[in-house]
Amino acid sequence: GIAGEDGVMLMGLVYIPESKSLSSAAVHAQEVRQILKKLATVKHIHRWTEVYVTHRPWNEIAKVVEKEKPDLLILEYPCHFETLKTTPVEVLTHPPCDIAIVNPHIPDNLKSVLIPIRGGPYAELSLRTALSINRFRQMDITSLHVLPIKLTTKQDAAFRGIERVLKNLLEVKKQQIVTDNPAELIFDASRQFDLIVMGASARSAEEITSISPVAERIMEESLCGVIVVKTKKPFV
Repeated sequence: GIAGEDGVMLMGLVYIPESKSLSSAAVHAQEVRQILKKLATVKHIHRWTEVYVTHRPWNEIAKVVEKEKPDLLILEYPCHFETLKTTPVEVLTHPPCDIAIVNPHIPDNLKSVLIPIRGGPYAELSLRTALSINRFRQMDITSLHVLPIKLTTKQDAAFRGIERVLKNLLEVKKQQIVTDNPAELIFDASRQFDLIVMGASARSAEEITSISPVAERIMEESLCGVIVVKTKKPFV
């Protein structure tokens, strides 16, 4: 787990196709309820919501998030999107709260984490996520500041802002590389780490087509653990 054992909320969902009655899932819902109760006892998870039987599971999650107001929603890629009958595009276009999308390769014994930083509004959330995990994992944290060869004024301002934050984080090792091929560079660097934490593409809602070309490739092809984060804060 990436969230420790405190402050975790579990939610149960049972998907039913539109052609079937919600009442047909009563037995399955009871099974899921028993699983949640067992996890709450064994893992010392303090809270779990009711089990929801629904034709539209992603809409149900959005309603629970609005009510409970969690700090972070964790979704596994790609299985949760398939189960929730949604896509990364839909989730990232209108996130109900800060979101972490994880791949299935996160090991139990995390020793090192890489934070590729390309500027933008999600760099801070990437840092906060890695530092939060470090509170109970005690990992070596390295930031990789990926600079384009031709830096725009807007990009330069974003980089300078995150650099000021990094200067105050003595526990973070800093690296900086100039490249026009960030995907290849991050993919190569990932082989030396147990976990990568990076931001989704900083695009407006109309421009989002995926997690982002760079993050999507790292998520699908890397053999190490990957967490891609996006904040609910609007892109400006």
